[in-house]
Amino acid sequence: MEQKPRRIRVVIADDSRTALYSVCKFLEFSGQFEIVGTAFDGVLLLRLVERFKPDLVLADVSMPRMNGFEATAKLRKSNPGLRIVMFSGLDGLSLRDECLRSGADAFVAKIHLPEKLLQEIVRLFPDAPPAE
Repeated sequence: MEQKPRRIRVVIADDSRTALYSVCKFLEFSGQFEIVGTAFDGVLLLRLVERFKPDLVLADVSMPRMNGFEATAKLRKSNPGLRIVMFSGLDGLSLRDECLRSGADAFVAKIHLPEKLLQEIVRLFPDAPPAE
């Protein structure tokens, strides 16, 4: 019996329910991801990562209680192997640089979702199974 390849376990954080829903649906449709948690703020994001030990975090820059920069910096210290992609409705080199300085592996502007997001995930997980 052939064993199915393990899917990438993901926690997604965004205070926009519309964006969160869209990213979840896109990842579910691709077939290579298992969404293990969703958060509307950075504090809940930290709790979910601690609880579910995902492979990947997708975090919005702007969230209540703790923004994406703070959450990413904390996650990077406590989970050095975790892959983190930050995204925002804004774009620009300074924002991208700040995301990377906080510990993110990549930044994607929301206007470039889902194509750029998938490109970054493929870059971060080169051995992952292809999308269905």
